Amino acid sequence: MSSKTITQDKVHGPILVVLPKFIGDAINTLPAIAMLRSLYPEHSIHLLARPYMLEVLERAEHYNIELIADNRYCKEHKQGMFSFARTLRKTKYAMAVLFRGSIREALLAKLAHIPLIVGYAQNGRKPLLSHALKLNECHHYIHRYCRLVNDVHNRPFSHFDLPSLSPRTIALPRHVHKTAVYVGGKNKGTRHYDVAKSVDALTCIAKSAETHFYILGDPSESEDAVRLSQALTENKVPATNLAGKTTLGELVDTIAAMDIMISIDSGPMHIAAACNVPCLALVGLGTSPWSIVRPLQNNLIALESPSTSMIEHEIINDISPEMIARQYIALLEKPKS
Repeated sequence: MSSKTITQDKVHGPILVVLPKFIGDAINTLPAIAMLRSLYPEHSIHLLARPYMLEVLERAEHYNIELIADNRYCKEHKQGMFSFARTLRKTKYAMAVLFRGSIREALLAKLAHIPLIVGYAQNGRKPLLSHALKLNECHHYIHRYCRLVNDVHNRPFSHFDLPSLSPRTIALPRHVHKTAVYVGGKNKGTRHYDVAKSVDALTCIAKSAETHFYILGDPSESEDAVRLSQALTENKVPATNLAGKTTLGELVDTIAAMDIMISIDSGPMHIAAACNVPCLALVGLGTSPWSIVRPLQNNLIALESPSTSMIEHEIINDISPEMIARQYIALLEKPKS
């Protein structure tokens, strides 16, 4: 056993887990958190997350974790690095696992006097880590997060479980087939799927499948969502616009109540996967290669753009509405796992 191996008898106190800043990435850490919980069944495991994400993570309570708002990013009670490190120091954490790769997280853990700090040796932070791993950029994100737990504990796990969320029940018609739609807005840049094409795709689907569409989005995407919803209504396609009308926690609950979801590469896509909702993913130019962020659930169909365009925002929009409609029917007919 390596001298760098962490054994349970070396960890006397709570464990701090520093989460990434995006929802999809945070969801993908859950398998690694399950490994930590298995290794340390009696320890408190605290997840440090951006305040806006706490409602989503409340749906992960079955991992037996405690949530902490990262006050460095809190509008009402914002703390600076040194002040927040002093706050964390009071808990006397025994170990920190850094699922975010910035030097700021390593510095925070160091200033909080945490003796064991596990993370990838990137962004010049290796000297701040007690256990620094080399990042393999070919690994899927879930694999990356799990390695941070598994490798430093002498690799006790041969497999990981997929991430899961436990949504709350909401009041939606049970007898109606429901399809969530999230195509983003202009804020999603090259991942945004055109509103006019979305109208054509959903209208085409409505001709072959009887379903009610629920348009999702955040407040900044409301304008595009209104255009989409109004156009569907004009085409006599049943749709409800929920963009900007749900909290993030309610978004999880809404997606979980769906029969199918159509989504771009996004947080809502990862929410659908973690809630075991079949998903048709529209994949163009993302923020990371699709192969390392793709949800691993088998009830997802990825519709990757066949584009040869050199204009980045055209790539995802070269997925035709007809292609979407065909793959939606294929997903609808796919046996449930």
